[in-house]
Amino acid sequence: MKLHTSVLALLGFMAASPIFAAEQTVTFSVPSMTCASCPFIVESAMGAVQGVNSVSADSDTRTAFVVFDDAMTSADDIARASTSAGYEAELVPNDSNS
Repeated sequence: MKLHTSVLALLGFMAASPIFAAEQTVTFSVPSMTCASCPFIVESAMGAVQGVNSVSADSDTRTAFVVFDDAMTSADDIARASTSAGYEAELVPNDSNS
């Protein structure tokens, strides 16, 4: 009976876990985006991270707006992907980064 209760508890936790996941929208500063082709590279690098739903990079403002599933990835992982592609990205702290 103890095993049965443990299995039921585990199944209940697994079913409830998506509730804790949330879609996050964050802004990154990407100061090295200086040309028209730079946003495409940043969007490609960040968008390749599993869990990233959308990326919009702009060389005029040197920012990238990213929507991602925080159960699958983190802002740090996304920034690392951009940095690995040659464009250092830093999370912009503000109220919309939630």
